[in-house]
Amino acid sequence: MGRETDQYMNADEYVQELLINVRSLAGEYLNWKKQSVFAGEGRIRDTEVSREGILELSQILRRGKHSFEEMHRKAEQSVRRRTVIPLEYLFHIKKAGKYLKHCVSLALAAELDRNSGELFQEIPENYKKIYPTLELGLCLYTADSRVRIECMRNMLEEKETFDFFFGTGNSRESRTEMRLDPRILQFLLSPETEPEKLEGFCRLYDGSDLEEQPMVIREEQMERTAALLGTVSEEKKILYLFGHPGSGRRFMIRHACRKLGRFCLEADIGKLDGNDPGKLLDEMIRETQIRRAVLCIRNFHLLFQNGKMYQALGVVEKILMHLPQVILLADQTWPYSREEFPAPVTELEISPPDIGERITLWEEALRQHPEAMPETFQTEHARLEILAGKFTFHPGQIMSAAAETSRSVQWTGKRAEEEDLYRACRHQVSHRLGERAMQIEPAYGWDDLILPPDRKQMLRNACDQIEYSHQVYGKWGFASKMVYGKGVSMLFYGPPGTGKTMGAQVLARELHLELYKADLSSVMSKYIGETEKNLGEIFEEVKKSQSILFFDEADALFGKRSEVKDAQDKYANAETAYLLQKMEEYEGIVILATNYIQNFDEAFKRRIRFMIEFPLPDAKRRLKIWSQVYPRQTPVSEDVDFEFLAGQFELSGSSIKNIAVSAAFRAAAAGTEVEMEQILNCLKEEMKKSGKNLQREDFGPYYSLMNREEDTSHAII
Repeated sequence: MGRETDQYMNADEYVQELLINVRSLAGEYLNWKKQSVFAGEGRIRDTEVSREGILELSQILRRGKHSFEEMHRKAEQSVRRRTVIPLEYLFHIKKAGKYLKHCVSLALAAELDRNSGELFQEIPENYKKIYPTLELGLCLYTADSRVRIECMRNMLEEKETFDFFFGTGNSRESRTEMRLDPRILQFLLSPETEPEKLEGFCRLYDGSDLEEQPMVIREEQMERTAALLGTVSEEKKILYLFGHPGSGRRFMIRHACRKLGRFCLEADIGKLDGNDPGKLLDEMIRETQIRRAVLCIRNFHLLFQNGKMYQALGVVEKILMHLPQVILLADQTWPYSREEFPAPVTELEISPPDIGERITLWEEALRQHPEAMPETFQTEHARLEILAGKFTFHPGQIMSAAAETSRSVQWTGKRAEEEDLYRACRHQVSHRLGERAMQIEPAYGWDDLILPPDRKQMLRNACDQIEYSHQVYGKWGFASKMVYGKGVSMLFYGPPGTGKTMGAQVLARELHLELYKADLSSVMSKYIGETEKNLGEIFEEVKKSQSILFFDEADALFGKRSEVKDAQDKYANAETAYLLQKMEEYEGIVILATNYIQNFDEAFKRRIRFMIEFPLPDAKRRLKIWSQVYPRQTPVSEDVDFEFLAGQFELSGSSIKNIAVSAAFRAAAAGTEVEMEQILNCLKEEMKKSGKNLQREDFGPYYSLMNREEDTSHAII
């Protein structure tokens, strides 16, 4: 029955010898049965067996047992020489006893060898059954009734191990067929193949993908986690890690498993719904045992919702019945009483990376995706530090932004610029600010904004406070001196049309940030508490978006707060105080715009970082606005006298733009260049909007052009 060599060269040799041993044992038993009993009605029937027959059977079973023991011994020698034998591996990790090994060997032979199945069918204890029954397993193992009873007792005590090999649906009745669980059979035949039943629910990580993805931050935390997971103890363990999506929880666990030389089996608990939870859990637990993996459950917080505490408890209890530990990942702190759960809970928070860690993460992300590196980042490292300071990202968001930028520039075939990287950063942020405010695409730069030099410098100073916040608050330590108020609060004031919204766009474009405009008059409510609720929702979303928040019509809420005449005034003051509080909590830019600075009291002004006036432009600045208002592609007649227009008419920048656009449409309809006549007639109409009727002398030498337009709307261009 055995072989003379003392080891197997591969798993196939082992299986072949197992099949030979099973066929030999079953064949000898069948022959003995035929010789020891008489046949009748086409079936071998039991009758009383002689003493000599019992002795002969004992010798047959002893030879069979010796053959299997020799096979297992040779397998041990082979494993020591690094030969992989899947079945012996499973026997080892489950600490299977001799009788269970015997049953599994019979069941495997029935799956792989037709001859073994045919022999099983002929044996009376297994009549017409291809797969071995529990009764046949005992008959082929021992003739001693006392040993049989001991085997049955061991089977009950080893229920968990028996279920591992044969599945949880098998009963323990003597006529029950022993069929290997499909996943066990799949593993024995193809150890590298992953189970189909767990596709979409579980994923196995072997750590090979981490060779090019080192732990650039939190290495000490990872080391402590690995030490905790690697500690051998009789006590069950629950490791609970919580943090925001993308915070690096999964990444750290996978690194900890790699350090321990273990697989990480990651399962998404959110995908239990709509499936058979019990069966999926059984498959997941079996796979964890097969791979000797560390089990990590994602989205465990989903079981906290709608009072599903007992479902969460049931999941953990079932896992810890079979495994020594489990890792639970969630996005919130542990909400339950720890006493309810079957093992101690170790709770660890994965906090957002600080500015230094974000810089390190950006460096690593751009190393992995060099196509995403803007040239300015290569020559000025401070530009990368500025980016890291603007977006308080988690590791996953940083890696995703770099990868997206890399794909984008490869598609367009151009070199990455800063705006490409910033655009990808903005895509990483999920928020609903658009439901409460209107997004404005920044269309203007510094050259478009015509302001007195000191006002423009104040805007640049405000930009610097965002650009270099990482240096002042981080490297220079000012964060410890300022508990709140690290953001930039601004008040833009001046007459309508003087560029307040344009100024906000210039800031957004310079800083590569999104700009959202909210009308405070629409946020306010007459119902007590509603205004605060609306403001709270806006600031909650703006924190997620990390964008610039621009409040127009701010005087709707901010007035003479000291003049409290009734309860309604007192409540309005509370609303104002709430908004100021939210502005100071936000670490980005909040801009308030008003046409009436006189409505704001001194106490409020002291809490604003920058107060910038947007005055009506003087003649010099009006000339600059007129000179820049028409795009280069627009045909403008040489007779247009911008100096006269700038010196003669006191207009805001917004009015000048309206006049220029209207005149351009008239010129397009007439099939002409933009002419002085069209501009003057549009100017006259624009002035009427504000109730000002121009006189003949206002037009000076150009009065003759007024009202001389001919109807050329049908001219051919």
